[in-house]
Amino acid sequence: MLKKFLAAAALSGMLIFNTAPNTAEAYDHYVGTSNATGWECYVMTETVERSNDTTFVTLKMVKPNGKVSYLDYRFWYDSRSDVMRFSNDEGFSGIANKYETPIEWEMLQVIRQF
Repeated sequence: MLKKFLAAAALSGMLIFNTAPNTAEAYDHYVGTSNATGWECYVMTETVERSNDTTFVTLKMVKPNGKVSYLDYRFWYDSRSDVMRFSNDEGFSGIANKYETPIEWEMLQVIRQF
């Protein structure tokens, strides 16, 4: 009787584990070290949010002394120029380009996954 109970309990546990919903965990995705500041930059994946044709995301910046700063970005597609544009809450804006704006380019690669 005990063997049947243990077998049933084990089977129930496996079924519960295997039928649990898949959930994505939030994490900080490294996108490079800024040439301008020397700070390590990370996309905070839990902050990726879409509204119409615009994507909002927060960049976490870690200074060499360990202090952390955050910068809010917005990305959108400019159909007239066929480019992805961005702006942030510090007033910096431009075109996401692999060579001219590598941090923003890498941010774009990450947020495209969401």
